[in-house]
Amino acid sequence: MRDQEYQAVNEALNDYFFRGRFEMLPVYLDLEGEAEAEVAAALDIDQDELGDFIGLCAARSLRFDKADPYVDQTTWLRNWSTAGRHEEPPFTALLCALSIAAERMGADENFSPNNYSERQFELLGVRDPGAQQKLRQYAKSTRQFWRALNMWLSERDFQLGRPTARAVIGHWKYASFGLSQALVRDADRSRFAGLFEKYDLVQGEPVPDAEMALLVHDWMTSHGPSGPTIWLRKLWKSNDLRPRVVSAALDAFEAWERTTWVSNQRLRNRRLQWQIGFTDFPRKRARLSLTVLRGGQAERLEKTVVSRAVQDELFLEAGLNHGQHFLGPISAINLDMLLLQSRSFKGSESGTNYAYIAKPIIPLARSPDGTTYSEVSRVSLFEEHAILCHEVWLERVEGHLLKCARSGYVVQRAKDMPGIPEGWCVLRGVEIVRFLESAHDNFHALSPIASTAAIACVEGLKLGHGTWHAAAPPMIEATSERPDSKLEIIRERFGEKDEVLVSVDAIGDVMEADLAKTNITAGMNLRALVKSKSSELTETSLSLRSASMPRPLGTKRIYHPIVENRFASETQQTHGKNVTGLEGCLLIGQAKSGHLDPDVGHARLEVEVPEGSPEVMPDLDWCHSHDAAEIVRESCVIRGHHHWVYEPFEKDDDRFDAKMAECRNCRVRALSRTREVAKGNAKKMANNEVVIPSRRSMAPAIALPGNDESALVGVSPDTIFDGLCYLGQGSWASFQRLASSASPEPWFAHSLAGDLFSLGHLEASGNYQSLAADWSVPPPVLVVGGDGSGYLAGFQSAGLLEALNEALSEDGAQSEPVTMAGHLTLQRWSGLTGLDLEASLVGIKDPHGRPVSVARGVSAAIAGCLPLLDVVWANAIPMHIEQSDGLAKFDTSRARWTRVDRLDGRGAYRVGVHGIRYVYRDAQGTTRQVGHQIAKILAARDEGRRLHRFDPATGQFTAALGVEPPGLFARAIVSSSGMLPTREGGRLVYANVEPQVAATVMNKMYMKDESNG
Repeated sequence: MRDQEYQAVNEALNDYFFRGRFEMLPVYLDLEGEAEAEVAAALDIDQDELGDFIGLCAARSLRFDKADPYVDQTTWLRNWSTAGRHEEPPFTALLCALSIAAERMGADENFSPNNYSERQFELLGVRDPGAQQKLRQYAKSTRQFWRALNMWLSERDFQLGRPTARAVIGHWKYASFGLSQALVRDADRSRFAGLFEKYDLVQGEPVPDAEMALLVHDWMTSHGPSGPTIWLRKLWKSNDLRPRVVSAALDAFEAWERTTWVSNQRLRNRRLQWQIGFTDFPRKRARLSLTVLRGGQAERLEKTVVSRAVQDELFLEAGLNHGQHFLGPISAINLDMLLLQSRSFKGSESGTNYAYIAKPIIPLARSPDGTTYSEVSRVSLFEEHAILCHEVWLERVEGHLLKCARSGYVVQRAKDMPGIPEGWCVLRGVEIVRFLESAHDNFHALSPIASTAAIACVEGLKLGHGTWHAAAPPMIEATSERPDSKLEIIRERFGEKDEVLVSVDAIGDVMEADLAKTNITAGMNLRALVKSKSSELTETSLSLRSASMPRPLGTKRIYHPIVENRFASETQQTHGKNVTGLEGCLLIGQAKSGHLDPDVGHARLEVEVPEGSPEVMPDLDWCHSHDAAEIVRESCVIRGHHHWVYEPFEKDDDRFDAKMAECRNCRVRALSRTREVAKGNAKKMANNEVVIPSRRSMAPAIALPGNDESALVGVSPDTIFDGLCYLGQGSWASFQRLASSASPEPWFAHSLAGDLFSLGHLEASGNYQSLAADWSVPPPVLVVGGDGSGYLAGFQSAGLLEALNEALSEDGAQSEPVTMAGHLTLQRWSGLTGLDLEASLVGIKDPHGRPVSVARGVSAAIAGCLPLLDVVWANAIPMHIEQSDGLAKFDTSRARWTRVDRLDGRGAYRVGVHGIRYVYRDAQGTTRQVGHQIAKILAARDEGRRLHRFDPATGQFTAALGVEPPGLFARAIVSSSGMLPTREGGRLVYANVEPQVAATVMNKMYMKDESNG
């Protein structure tokens, strides 16, 4: 039974810290400023008394009559965890008390474990020596509370805040977690922006702890508003507290947002960085582009220096990803010259300076969505990279990788992969597995900054921050410079003794553990730990989940409102009372079917549907010159080396400190190697102690069109859908992240989203324009067709399917799941005619507690409520097009795109090569942005052509490839048969479609809206 005052304090703290105000931001259980004022007001006590009051209430939760004083808190933790951790933590007040004790060490600037204990005793009012000894003896019990808090925040994808608790000082052990919340104040954290600006760090680009420590050390000599506070300098003077300052800098960097202006109104600089994507289907090619990942804006650019690399006016074009902009038009840029010469541009509207530095070695890390690689300043351990490298440097780069990377990467040149520039090559699949401090500074970008140990979770199906799917767990990889190191995988049993599942000794300095070969189940919480004897060097926590134990339902439930028996033009994202609409295959409210077309004759027109092609990204047509290397032969890229100028050592500098270096020619900057570690690594190399492990094994494959299934890697679409059901809702970026685990091909995510949307498994806010939008998973619905068969639409989990199969089989139905290579398994049943399905499914609920509904005639209801495409276009966004790379017009006779120089008459157009958009232009010249299917259908209708047909005799609905029915039109067709289409050449064929549904869909797509003239 919890003390009432403790309960009140805990609720007040949870209300402040975990109600969404820290979404995506670091959350510290540190009471200062606004936090102190609001919590004190909620508890109706003076601010000056708040800390002591929290300590008093926390003390009441401790049992000094037991051996472990944290026994009650541990019980609350265990019960909370067993119940699924759906509510706020019951131990927040205890953790705040530990944080306050750490903060109070700053009062006398005596930073030590003993002083922390004394402050803790004072705060809790513990004077009895025996009770004090119990707190010391069982301090290890507090670690589980910090880890549980971190896991709880991670499982919610940082929607309530980013976890910050960590063991920042190894020899402080358990007190270190409380210290991670204290000492560095809001005013101190605000100064870190000056650090990030000074060293030109890029948002989203990972910075390892060791590298941040070097940057912070150098930054401590800065002064003014962009330098550290006096208090930060004081903390930095204590070697014990340096890790605390570094952890605060890392937390601040994760949430850092660059602004356009600094305090003195000087403009900020922005970096132009390379991005590359690869496709192997329908043909091999590389897409190289120059981008501003964040902090830019769509605007015209002014050249600061006349250059042969740029012939015409340039601009930044907005991409489809938020905040991303691309340099264009590429037809005006000489790629060969640009790769060899640094350039800078000035934004005509913002005045921002956009700078690009030419480099001979360009490391690119795989992006979170998995479809592209973005330039990074330095490679990271265990991550997948592509390295763009000039051929002059290739031999030395491969010599470097021989010492620190896995074998098995592939070198590709222009002849191997169209899109790679002549004279350059790309090393794909590079994974750095060890620190190599003895490397020359020319290879700083390929050398992670060394630390004692490092650990990472790679591959598998990552559901969120620190969360993986139990059916596709990650590989755990680690390295350590300490002898006799080992990697342990520990099952955390909050409130009980932990269990070691795996223990792996290091081979050389590298350790691996394959969780797929371990006895793991959904719901487990794991900790991966690197140890050397009894010393814990580094660790990471992860959760294994599935749809059987999903995240709590969020507020985003996308549905299609129905107004006057027609779907509204926009989706809605929240359910209210008395709403009418469609969610997945579930009609909600008073939804009724609209008018179905009784005449199927016009759908049977004897037309030859042309063979189309899938929508793919267009090629990038850069300008080229074969004499670029001769023109800039003094470039570091061509010369094959840099001229480094090193920052001088000053008085009192440590002789082993790393120093900044800059090439006097190309202006590339780097942190030079620390000589102490370099010497140690060189000795290890000489003694043949370094072992390069073989490339890790990959997961089973999925099939891609035209490819051999056994040659491909990835997670199955069924597991991905189970992961989506676990999440319940998300952004397009989160969908891409999951989809890329099955295939890195850019088109795959769109194809999978189309399948899921058509089946009613997924709702998307984009609807008719694009499915690349926010999404949510609808409730489960058994969709019953006219032939007595049915399929499960919406949410699915293993337990739910088992319960459905058992209930339906008892009534005589047969389970007939359908699996097509590269697609989802469709959960289907036959023999449903005459069954009282509502009675059969009574009591069957999904893990959220929602019953399985039964939907009959849903395809007819959807088809009847569809709007005319004219109406969809009339409600679309007008678009003015002045200039665009890759402008193309749709040729309706060939069902192919054709490049054009300008908008020429009515028709469907594809605009851009990066942030591709589709428009339809009518006879009056009005241009509106719509989805590619709608633009193509309207263009075909204008020319009296059909890109679809229906044969009532066979029930086959045929569409040209790339012109599948848009949005809910496809759901009407697919829900009619419960089957996805099959591909026959350049056409898609939907089988067993009800004639009136097909006729209505054809009518709504090709009939003109006469009400608008």
